[in-house]
Formats: sequence, C-alpha cells, structure tokens
Amino acid sequence: MLTLGPASTLRADSLPADPSRPMNVIIVLIDDLGWRDTEITGSRYYRTPHINRLAAEGMRFTRGYAAAAVCSPSRAAIMTGKAPARLHITDWIPGGKVPPGSRFTVPDWNLQLDHEELTLAEALKERGYATASIGKWHLGGKEKSGESYLPETQGFDFPLAGGHMEKPSSYFWPYGKKDDKLRVPHLAESGGQEGEYLTDRLTQEALRFMERHRQRPFFLYLSHYAVHLPLGAKPEEIQRQGAVSVVDGQNNKVYGAMIKSVDDSVGQILDKLHSLGLEQQTAVIFTSDNGGQSQLQGPTSNLPLRGCKGHPYEGGLRVPLLIKIPGLTKPGSVSDVPVIGTDLFPTLAHVAGHDGKTSSDGNDLHPVLAGGVLPRDMLCWHYPHYWMREITPYSVIRSGDWKLIRWHEFDTEELYDLQTDPSETQDLSQVHAEKRSQLAGKLDAWLKTTGAQMPVPSPDWKMPEKPRINPARASKIGK
Repeated sequence: MLTLGPASTLRADSLPADPSRPMNVIIVLIDDLGWRDTEITGSRYYRTPHINRLAAEGMRFTRGYAAAAVCSPSRAAIMTGKAPARLHITDWIPGGKVPPGSRFTVPDWNLQLDHEELTLAEALKERGYATASIGKWHLGGKEKSGESYLPETQGFDFPLAGGHMEKPSSYFWPYGKKDDKLRVPHLAESGGQEGEYLTDRLTQEALRFMERHRQRPFFLYLSHYAVHLPLGAKPEEIQRQGAVSVVDGQNNKVYGAMIKSVDDSVGQILDKLHSLGLEQQTAVIFTSDNGGQSQLQGPTSNLPLRGCKGHPYEGGLRVPLLIKIPGLTKPGSVSDVPVIGTDLFPTLAHVAGHDGKTSSDGNDLHPVLAGGVLPRDMLCWHYPHYWMREITPYSVIRSGDWKLIRWHEFDTEELYDLQTDPSETQDLSQVHAEKRSQLAGKLDAWLKTTGAQMPVPSPDWKMPEKPRINPARASKIGK
C-alpha cells in the first residue's frame, strides 16, 4: 500500500509555476514503437528531432520497460499502477488461439479493465482535473449486456477515438468502412476530409482539448494508433524518407514516415504548451506499450536487442521512456535505473497531489527523477499465453543485471547477465545454478503474491517421445 502525499510535499524548486494549481499531466503513448526506433535510443535511420527535444528538456531512461510485451496488459498497468498478473489482464484483448498440440490452454483471464480498479484518470479527477483519452483504448468495449468499459466509464470526461480494437482499419479518413469493426470510432462521424491522416487528427484533437482547458489542471492521455500495423503513412512523408540504405536492419520508408508523424505530434504538443504558457506547469511522459514489431518480416529491427513484440527478451519488453517534470527533472539527464510502466501511476498521482491511499505495484519515481535510485531489487513479468508461431507461456524476473526467463511449456529456464550480454546470447543457467535458483525463488514468490494465473494443463496433451524444441530459442538478435 502506497501513500501519496499532497503537492506541498514536493521540494520548493519542483513546484509548478502556480503552486496553488496541480501540474498538468500529458502521456503520449505510441503503439509498438521499438526501443531503437528513435534517435535518442540509437536509431541511425529514423529522424526524431522533436522527441530529441523532449529528451533534452527532461530525463531519458535507458532501461525503461513496458509492463508486458503486448499492448492491453501494458496499458492496463499504466492506467492502474498494478501488474498485469494481478489484474488478470495478461494478453492483448481478446488474445490469440492456442496452437494445436500445445501443453496448456490459457486461464480464464479478464477481457476488460474492471470498474473496481482505480484508474489514473479517476485519481486525477478527484483533484479537479479535466481528463481526456484521445486515441487507442483497447481495455474493454461495450458488452452485449449493455455494460461499457470504454474510457468514459473509467474516469475520462472527454473520450475520443478509443474503441475495443487493437488497430485501425485505415490510417486515412474515414478510417475504415462504416460496418468495419476496426474502424476508428467518432472521427468519421464528427467530420473530416479525404487525405486526413489519423496521427494528425488525433494530435489536433489533443491541441483543442489543451486550449479549452488551459485555465484548469488537465490530464491528456494521447494514445496514438501509430506505429501499429497495418502500415500507412502520408505519401509526402514517405517520399521525404529519401534513398537511405539499410541501417542496423532498419529501412522501411513507410514505417519511417509513420514515426515522422508521431515525432511531429510530440513537437506540436510541446509547441502548444509553450504558446499557452504552460511549459512549467505540465509533466510530459513519452513511451511505448511494448517492444518493436519485427517478427514475420515486421517493419523494424530492435538491434542489438534480442526478440521483439510478444517476446520475453529485451526486444519485446524494453521501450523508449522520457519523463519531463519541470522543476524536478534536470534537462538532458539520463537514468540507467530499471523502471516499468506500473511506476507511472504513483509518480503522476504524486505530481497531481493525490492525497489518498492507493494500491500499486509500481514505485513513485520522484527519487530517480531527482537523480537518485529506488528501493527495489527486481522487476517481473508474466504471460500465460501463446503468441504468434513461437512464443509459449513464460514468466520473467530481472534482478540487478541478472534476468531469468521461465518457459512453462518446456519446464526450462534461461539466465542472462544483461551487463555483459545485453543481447541475451549466452544462456548461463547451467553455469550459475545458484543465481538461477535464487531468481527462480523470487519469481515464485512474486507470482504467488500477485495471484498470477498460471497456464492450464490441456487434458489431451501427452509428452511426445522425441525431445521438444522451444522455437523461441532460435529467435535472432533484433528479430
């Protein structure tokens, strides 16, 4: 149980420009943006000057992690501060099929964010905030029974373009056909024109919200559908990508143009804060919901990290993360402290001066943002599902520089030293048996504490005569 103090507990030089008013909060969440998909994280192909600008104004985390390697559980963790394992939201909603012949079936997990959970929007509304969710939601829709789990039932006064789908049918107006279940809601009905681009439209709606609520504290959750498949970018931006050859496995012009539009969105948000005189009154967070999509001929590469979206390797879990809290974060600062999506809720609740008590699996990052460390020795993940063609149920723990991956399907564990082997090429589970046992014990305790749902044994499964091979073991660096 974490107690969040009022705004007055912040040190004097971290107070907003108007100490009588809570600081505004903006989260810009990008869908499927890989850790190496920005210049600040090392891309030599994509150009992201506005994201660079935000990094220069705040703190960049080199070891920022999503709370899951897929979208819905990661988003639920940001909204609640609770681990996906505790929420029982552990896969993208509604999840994929279990491959024939699998050892397990999936548990009876939650297909929506329950109303009993306190969301960040609800916590900030208690402090008088205007709240907006603009863009992708994917944490529940409207059920046949009539009950809704859409943003307007989760604390958002102004919900726009958020439905119960994982991706848009199209990135161009009217964003899908009328009866298409992947059509982005609200936007076509409220006007638009041929050639209008989704990322631009969502940004314009966000700017209008900021303008309307400039006189009161606001929480803006700008959740872009980009850069999720299907690929779609403005033709003029694709042409501007030029004839750059492959750099570190990255060379997709359409994807690069999508990143350019996301970067422009960040620039417009920062410019609007400046024009409204709210730069020193607003906390800004930029991050992604999971690692980059690179498997099955995906559009990007996560080099030098191994794996990608859905994977327990660093390419699936590590994401870009920038945090700017005026008066607290030192401009251009960098932190190597491992942090995770669940940390955003208690951190931003503190920023808002939320004075209630809230249960959280995350840590308030204020000590780190001020240049310190956290009283935490591990991060954990749990995925009792199947993903694409090669990922089977797994659990993960990172403690210090050591990382253990447990594959439930095969009763195996892998152990990596991320300090000397960030690409996770050398499995040390047999060399450091004592360390493996230590981490396995910590992971077991965490799974029990969170009430994690385990994969369910399939009644028809039989042990094959030949040794089984884990297809994920063959995943290449960045692939």
